[in-house]
Amino acid sequence: MLDLAVALRCMLEKKEAYTMKYTAGELAKKLGVSARTVRWYDEKNLLAPCAYSGAGYRLYDESSAERLQKIMMLRYMDFSLEQICEMMQGEDFDVRESLGEQERLLQEKKEHIERVLEAVRRTRSAPDSELWENMLKIIDITKEREYVAAQYRRDDNLNKRISIHDYSTAKEPFYTWMRRKLCLEPGMKILDIGCGNAAFWQSAAPALPEGLEIHLVDYSAGMLESARNTMESILDAYPGKKLRFVLDRRDAAKFSYPVKGFDRIMANHMLYHINRESRLDLYRRIDDLLSASGIFSCSLIGRRHMEELHTLVREYYPDIRIPSDSFDIWLETVREELSGFFDVLEVEEHENDLLVPQARLVLDYAASYSAQAKEIVTADRERFLKRAEERMTTDGCMYIHKSTGLAICRKYA
Repeated sequence: MLDLAVALRCMLEKKEAYTMKYTAGELAKKLGVSARTVRWYDEKNLLAPCAYSGAGYRLYDESSAERLQKIMMLRYMDFSLEQICEMMQGEDFDVRESLGEQERLLQEKKEHIERVLEAVRRTRSAPDSELWENMLKIIDITKEREYVAAQYRRDDNLNKRISIHDYSTAKEPFYTWMRRKLCLEPGMKILDIGCGNAAFWQSAAPALPEGLEIHLVDYSAGMLESARNTMESILDAYPGKKLRFVLDRRDAAKFSYPVKGFDRIMANHMLYHINRESRLDLYRRIDDLLSASGIFSCSLIGRRHMEELHTLVREYYPDIRIPSDSFDIWLETVREELSGFFDVLEVEEHENDLLVPQARLVLDYAASYSAQAKEIVTADRERFLKRAEERMTTDGCMYIHKSTGLAICRKYA
């Protein structure tokens, strides 16, 4: 009986040690920050205590330490408190997985800093006549990182943008139309630059010919992770097609690739995310990577894309930055730009509009523009929904014009 009591006491002591609690001061000392920092994050609803002492002091445990470490890393990465709250809401933390994500974030920041440094060096050595033009390029690189990283680090915002397109009036879905235009044949080697979450390939999978070798490339680690899940689901569903996927993390703004001889190279809805100088360099590299009979295709939007929704936002929420306002390449202008590098076979707009039956979908799309947009429309949610409903026709839908299309090119003979 004594031995059992001793064993139980040892078990309780081990459990108590494993579930050790820390005061704010002790946790702060453990991680090398001030107790005021710990209390401040608690006040911001980012680091709630796991319990309170009999005297009413906040108590924290090892999971609190892991959470605080991640908060501090995200702050170092220049995320706002609002963004951190959103990213961490309801998460169950695995410390190794968390550190892996932080490693990816730091790598992205390192690559961005290297690009800025390179632009600064070019500017310093540029003649006076090119000084201000190069200064603007530095600003463009900074804006690009802020916008693309915030919008596409994960595919949450992309999925919100895609969901509104379920209410298309098109006779043929855009991805089906695009796949038909690409004229894919068995055994082709394909490079998809800026693949995102590989939604195109998920849609096209049932109709894909056999033996394709598909290289999926994106700058965002989060997108590539989603693309990997898509790839695995395709391979599981269609083993008889003998498809081969290759995933690689590459920056389209400074592009290189170790494989050549592609039959098809695609750049879908991504050219407007890189500046013109980087695009022109990308075209040269694509030309080098294509086979002699290879085809390059790129999808873009037109100037009037989502016009009715943008009009609503501009009218009532002028502080919201609409992403396409900064674009400098459009469906209407792409032929002129591409013709310097390729034989442009066609530029065609897909016949398609939206009839959106729920004001909430309109709100979600507008909120996906940026963290600022989400904050503004969420705070004004009821009035935004009412304003969207006022634009609905008698059939209970809001009409939104879509302008999306495809440019198809081949190498010059």
